This record gives sequence, structure tokens and C-alpha cells, in this order.
Amino acid sequence: MNDESKRIKIFDFRNLFKNQKTMKIIVYGGLALLLLILISEMFSGITGGSQKDSVGDDYIVNVADYETQLERELKRTLSAIDGIGELTIMVTLDSLSETVYAERGASVKTVITPKVRGVAVICDGGGDIIVKQKIVELVSRVFGIATTRISVTN
Repeated sequence: MNDESKRIKIFDFRNLFKNQKTMKIIVYGGLALLLLILISEMFSGITGGSQKDSVGDDYIVNVADYETQLERELKRTLSAIDGIGELTIMVTLDSLSETVYAERGASVKTVITPKVRGVAVICDGGGDIIVKQKIVELVSRVFGIATTRISVTN
């Protein structure tokens, strides 16, 4: 026996590509793998979610942060009204934020912020009917909610 016949052939690629049946299996297997990768990339943007929804790279909407932001801005606005002293504000939202995708797998998203359900304002001067009326009117117009959803007290 010669040296070549004594060698154990582990795998011979030349013979693999000579057989058409094996070649078809390799091509179809490669296409199936590519298709699986493309499908997983398409659905990774749709199913990947958490408490925070991101739009772009630097804009993040979180419901608790949104409430806090609304309360802070409302406090700043209401403190400018004559007759209002120290303020405590609570804003409640109707639902969680919602992410709407332009197309399946598209990177463009729109975040619909939740609507304000109600506002509670506790302030020095909240017992005065004129101050109370100013607060209710301002909050109603700013958030577009009915005056029955606004509570003002001192």
C-alpha cells in the first residue's frame, strides 16, 4: 500500500462539489439560512420592547417621566398667577404611551403620548373662588380636558 491510500480522508471538498445533489442541498440550505436571518431582523424591531419606547437615538418617552414633566411645567405656569402660593400638583394619564410603526421593520416610529385623565392642584390660595377659577380654566385649556376632571384645593 502506498502512503496516499494509508491516509485517512477526513473530508474532501472536491468530491462534495462534483455531486449535483449535494450541491443543491448546500445552495438551498444557504438560502434558507439567509431567509431566516432576514426574517429575524425584520421582526426584531417589532417585538423588541420594554417600558421605554425609543424614537431615534436620543428621544425616549417613559410614562412616569412624562407625568413628572407635565407636573413641573404646570407648576411653573400656575405659579405665575397672582394669589397662588406653594403648589403641589398631580397629573394622571389615561393610558400608556403607544408606539406606531410606519412599516414592518422600519426604523421610523411615532410615539403617541398618553392623554391627561385628570389634574389635582393643592395650593395656598386655592380656597379663593377667583384663583380657583383661573386655575381650572388654565388647566382645562392647556390639557384639553373637561373642568370636571380638575380638582383645586388649599
